[in-house]
Amino acid sequence: MDIKRKRLFWGGVLADPALGSESGHKIAQQLAAFINTPNTTVYDKAIDSVYLSTHTGGSQLHHLVDGQHDIFGAFEAAAKALPDDSTWQEVMGTAHHLGKDLFSVSGLPVVSLRPEQFQSMSAWLSDHLSISKRWLGDLLKINGLELFSGVLSVTAVVVGCQQADMRQLAELSAASGLAGILSANPIGLCAAAIALVLAWKHRRSTADLGRSLLVGGVTAGAAFAAGSTVAALGIGSGLLPAVAGVLLSVVTGFYVRNFLVKKLYPPTETSFAGLLPPPQEELQWVVPDMDEVQTDVWRAMLCYEYPMSTTVSMALQRALKQ
Repeated sequence: MDIKRKRLFWGGVLADPALGSESGHKIAQQLAAFINTPNTTVYDKAIDSVYLSTHTGGSQLHHLVDGQHDIFGAFEAAAKALPDDSTWQEVMGTAHHLGKDLFSVSGLPVVSLRPEQFQSMSAWLSDHLSISKRWLGDLLKINGLELFSGVLSVTAVVVGCQQADMRQLAELSAASGLAGILSANPIGLCAAAIALVLAWKHRRSTADLGRSLLVGGVTAGAAFAAGSTVAALGIGSGLLPAVAGVLLSVVTGFYVRNFLVKKLYPPTETSFAGLLPPPQEELQWVVPDMDEVQTDVWRAMLCYEYPMSTTVSMALQRALKQ
């Protein structure tokens, strides 16, 4: 697998748990405040007319159950807003409103349901599978961040399938599956199911598949916990602390996976190997004593090397030892 594909693959593995954490949720809130501005146009008011008149579904579920926030329902409502506008104006009005709603925290519906359909479905799942109404409502909607991380997961499935690498596919399946459950991301769950089928097809042994699923699940859990912990600590407000929490999730996932791979996989296999081309012989790292795991993380995060001459490197090492 070439370098770009490796970066894309491991980005897909870690995107779901990082952006699905509470830090990712805070980023979604910041994006909603910036993008999902108040309704001002006649098309905005037409598409939201059912909710404004009946408040069906409340603020969290009306996109799912009012019938006017999927593409066809929204366009139908926008087409009735003005008697003499053009089709192009109606299309643009619909796209503008749905684009704003995509970046709301609740997002847009995967499929629209009638209120009674959702009530019947949520009641059955709650009684038989202990699935909460809130989680089901979240699963049936998708926002901008979930769409982004889900697309990365799907792309990672394609890359993993091209390489027919059972371990990578199994790790992706466990990571996206756990993150999809924790954050109710429907695209992530679909990607996890496909990756699991492909991993089973290319399995070497059931034990090896189980180890790979364990590595992916623990990696995702650690990344999700790191991002949620930063958010729970309430360190600052705004977009920057939330982004820092997501980055910490990614770094935590790298470290945890490196540790697990060294413990559970054969010694010949290294974690995140080949993310960058090997350094040239005459180049030295700025921090020569950095251990292998830290070096892998810095290479992957910074995506380039800090070169320095051999003479300067040896002089620096002597100075540090003194």
